[in-house]
Order: sequence, then C-alpha cells, then structure tokens
Amino acid sequence: MKSFYLFLFTLLAVSGIQAQTPKEKIEQYRIAFITKELNLTVEEARLFWPVYDKYRADLESLRANNKQDLDNIDYTKLTEEEAEKKAKEMFAFKQAELDLQKKYYAEFRKALPAVKVLRLVKAEADFRQKLVELLQKRQGQK
Repeated sequence: MKSFYLFLFTLLAVSGIQAQTPKEKIEQYRIAFITKELNLTVEEARLFWPVYDKYRADLESLRANNKQDLDNIDYTKLTEEEAEKKAKEMFAFKQAELDLQKKYYAEFRKALPAVKVLRLVKAEADFRQKLVELLQKRQGQK
C-alpha cells in the first residue's frame, strides 16, 4: 500500500510540475514509470533514486564521449586498418558500458533486492519502447 501512495504522490508531483523542456518531461515520466514498475517502497525510493540519477549521468557522459558513430562512416572509402580501428573502438565502448552497468548493479543492490534490480532493466526497455510508440503516434497525427 505504501508503494501505491508513493506512486500516486510521484504521479501528482510530476503532473503538477510544468517541465520547461521535453527532456525534463521525459525524465519526469521516466521516474513515475520506473517507480510504478519496480513497486518501490518509500525507503527503497529514497535510497534508489540518487544512485539511479548518478548512473544515468555517468551513462550519458560515457555515450557523449563515445566517438564511434557507425552511421556516419563512409564504408566505400574505409581501409582495412581503419575498419579494424573502428571495430576495436566499438568493442571498447561496449565494454566500458558493460563495466558501468556491473558497477551500478552493485550500487543498486545496496538499495534494492536483486529481483527489483533485474526488473529495472526490463522497465527501462519498456519505457524506451513506450517513448518510441508515442513518437510514432504523434508523427502519424501530423
């Protein structure tokens, strides 16, 4: 029951705050969605959200610093050496991302049971899917 009240409070707080940017709105909906999906207690939420915010900031920083952009490579002019270098950069980035996830798994476990940490992975994927569907729906309406 506590988690229901926490979710309701979060939802009311999110809906009562007018976000200044679409990114802020998305983050507010992310908080409400994850809180609901993980069924966080008040104590779990208190411990979880600061760690999650740090994780998201570190992940965003890692991705921003990743110079690997496979979409912008002219494959017709790429030499074998350049391709080898790009592949190694890609693997290094993916390893860094995995290392970050492992690090934060341990941090999340200090706040949540393993089942909820695992559910977090699914909740994030579900949230991304809902965002994609919403964007597709909005584009279809225009």
